Amino acid sequence: MIETGKATGNRIIMPVGRYAGKVVDSLPNSYLRWIITQDFSEEIMEIARNKIKDSSYNSDHIAISRHTYDQYSMRFIDRWKIHTTGFGTFVVQEAERAWEQGVDVSKHRHKDDGVLKELEGIVWVFRVSPQFPEYKEVITCYPLLTP
Repeated sequence: MIETGKATGNRIIMPVGRYAGKVVDSLPNSYLRWIITQDFSEEIMEIARNKIKDSSYNSDHIAISRHTYDQYSMRFIDRWKIHTTGFGTFVVQEAERAWEQGVDVSKHRHKDDGVLKELEGIVWVFRVSPQFPEYKEVITCYPLLTP
């Protein structure tokens, strides 16, 4: 486990990484979402979860990787063009739908394998945080390959 950072008053300092030396509750939500998928101290994890939960743009249960946005835009952009929402919001909504309604096509070969959900011809690859099981990160998406 990564140790808790030093305290400044009652604020915890990030001990390592890109934002080392910064106050944890001042970090961007995107980085806090990454933190809760890692092995940080419970104190840092709680700060991250609370800040995400209290944020006006919380989306605290799902994060989409840049790779996923790239893959979706290269393979499935036509699905988005008929909607009035922004691209990022659309991809998050599609991923949420896949998680809730998709068919689990995971192979479960290794304990750390992601969860694969197929919906409407798209396979979504999710990583689920053991520390925060409600949280999911979409690693990538690709077309369902049929034999």
